[in-house]
Amino acid sequence: MAEFLTFATKEMLTKVASLAAQEFSLVWGFNGEITKLRESLLVLEAVLRDAEHPQQDQGEAVKLWVKKLGDIAQHADDVLDDYGYELLRRKVQLRNLMKKKVQDFLSLSNPIIFRIKMAHKIKKINTSLDELNKKASAIGLVARPSLDATNSYGISIDRETYSLLKQDENNIIGRDDVVADIVQALTKSHPNQESDLSVMAIVGMGGLGKTTLAKLIYHESEISRHFEKKIWICVSTLFEVNSILRGMLESLKPEYAAVKAIDVICNILQEELKGKRYLLILDDVWNEDTKKWNDLKSCLLRITDTQGSSIVVTTRSGKVAKMEKTIRRCDLEKLSDDECWLILKDKAIPIGSVPILEDQERIGREIAKKCGGVPLVAKLCDTPAAR
Repeated sequence: MAEFLTFATKEMLTKVASLAAQEFSLVWGFNGEITKLRESLLVLEAVLRDAEHPQQDQGEAVKLWVKKLGDIAQHADDVLDDYGYELLRRKVQLRNLMKKKVQDFLSLSNPIIFRIKMAHKIKKINTSLDELNKKASAIGLVARPSLDATNSYGISIDRETYSLLKQDENNIIGRDDVVADIVQALTKSHPNQESDLSVMAIVGMGGLGKTTLAKLIYHESEISRHFEKKIWICVSTLFEVNSILRGMLESLKPEYAAVKAIDVICNILQEELKGKRYLLILDDVWNEDTKKWNDLKSCLLRITDTQGSSIVVTTRSGKVAKMEKTIRRCDLEKLSDDECWLILKDKAIPIGSVPILEDQERIGREIAKKCGGVPLVAKLCDTPAAR
């Protein structure tokens, strides 16, 4: 029934996942609509699996529903093509700024008009997807979960992160005090007064550097001295308790990576962590389902004698931070224009290179203002300083 939609839906999911991963939407200010589009596609992709096996009395209605989804998918594909083209065009313009004056940069084709038009188009697509989702239940379609962490077309939408610091993450501008405060909060706890796992939430919009901040904390020498075990788990879109526990086991005891029975996993974790203080980083959490969170906590609380252990969660959602009492909530703020300039300068001028020219710095600072205080945008921007 839905075979003719496979290509369009696959391409659409790929593009949205790519945009979400790169955070380019931050430049234009409609990250919320991109995120909603991504989430709507996840829901409708699950419904589409059910549409592939319609009941006899609902065949025609399902066929019309699938066709409508195909039309919306094609329209969204066209919109995202325009979006990607504009991003590429602006990146090329930034690369050519060395030969232009600052006023040329400021007079580039109006980004505000483009942003308004694009936000309107994506919002309209989201509205259509919402209506389509409501119609699905009316004709008897339900969401069928996939068997693994990818969708039925084999496209992974999760953003995999890891604890290893990349070269450009060793010197992070504007976050030293935040790192120091969090490290102190985690290491100055009083084990004798704690009978429960303490949880800290690092909250902020995409691109502010939550994952990088968590990495810096993870590798702090004081953290390594305080916690006997450290575990890094990338959660991303799918919050599955079983997957998180298996990830913990694989991190601690790789030789048991093939174990699948949850009771066995919990028993091994109990043996490995009993009497030890550990730090668990759950990076990129989207789940707002309290039941799933409580299920995970229940499993972890089976591990006894771990007073002083902590969980650090990074998330974009304030609701996630409210699901569990935290020892503190760290809301990441945007950087100043000066700090964004330092990121651009650090990226553009290698150590030992010639001093930056006055005109180059002036242009670079104008670009820094366009970053909106978001460090990831500053990293993605190209500057004329090193050209």
